[in-house]
Amino acid sequence: NIGDDAADEIAVVLSRNTKLQKLYLGGNNLQSEGVIKICKALVNASLLTELGISNNNIDDVAADEIAVVLSRNTKIQKLYLLGSEGVIKVCKVLGSSSLTDLGIENSNIGDDADEIAVVLSRNTKLQKLYLPGNNLQSEGVIKI
Repeated sequence: NIGDDAADEIAVVLSRNTKLQKLYLGGNNLQSEGVIKICKALVNASLLTELGISNNNIDDVAADEIAVVLSRNTKIQKLYLLGSEGVIKVCKVLGSSSLTDLGIENSNIGDDADEIAVVLSRNTKLQKLYLPGNNLQSEGVIKI
């Protein structure tokens, strides 16, 4: 539970680490500001293949920064988001990604599953999709 206070230090370490392959920061009470700082540090993490930022407060502004990281790093294969408001924004850049695993849990995507459907139709490498707790009804399931 590091919160935003430690995000500055984490960002400094991440910006200097060119060999990072996996980063899981789930459940750390990061707010939008902290997520943005960490994402800006990850822009040049060219070896990053797994990113887990579940259970943090990811709003639309932070989602934009996550989308930048994902659009610049085509090696990310596993992405886990949980309880994130901005998950649909993030999904918009995933269509042509190299994702093999995508976890979107408790993000209330409900029947607004169009962007998930786009990811599935464009991404031929996706092997695992986790969507529990998203209040998907029949219409959303049909879209996916």
